[in-house]
Amino acid sequence: SLDLRCCNLKTISQGQAHNHLKDLKISGCPQFESFPREGLSAPWLERFSIEGLESMKSLPERMHFLLPSLTSISILDCPQVESFSDGGFPSNLKKMDLSNCSKLIASLEGALGANTSLETLSIRKVDVESFPDEGLLPLSLTSLWIYNCPNLKKLDYKGLCHLSFLEILLLYYCGSLQCLPEEGLPKSISTLEIFGCPLLKQRCQQPEGEDWGKIAHIKNIRLW
Repeated sequence: SLDLRCCNLKTISQGQAHNHLKDLKISGCPQFESFPREGLSAPWLERFSIEGLESMKSLPERMHFLLPSLTSISILDCPQVESFSDGGFPSNLKKMDLSNCSKLIASLEGALGANTSLETLSIRKVDVESFPDEGLLPLSLTSLWIYNCPNLKKLDYKGLCHLSFLEILLLYYCGSLQCLPEEGLPKSISTLEIFGCPLLKQRCQQPEGEDWGKIAHIKNIRLW
């Protein structure tokens, strides 16, 4: 494991030590700008997390090729990053956590590709009024967590309807979210949690809520 915190690094070198890494975390390094131009070669890396890299504009190149064992990636508070690396992500990637990186969302579709194994996606502090766009999320998704998106007003049914494996939907602190899609939610959902969304919570109350009929089939419902 390698954990770099609150340091003045601008980059990290490409060395043999990367061949043994399984866990890499870089956080609180405001001067960090980029990874090696040739990419980050770490064939056994499973977990990759970056947080608070305010100056960084791009992710490591060729992750699909150089990080074949990657299963989890977190990109938190890196607002300058605009796109994912060419070639997308490794085929084994199962979990992704994105927070305060609105510029990345637009490139999510191309990065994940059609044959992804991604199962869990967490979206936090993203400045959008509607989510997800049609074709943005991969079919393989089983859990979708949406946190702290105060400007989110609408869940787009066209971006959700194809998620036939989606089991868990969590909506936390989305105070502007007014209602569920008119067409409802994917029938595969078995757990729905709504917390800190007062407008939506009121509409989902049993039995008089205007949206109750859209979620009555869901086995586990928690409204806080």
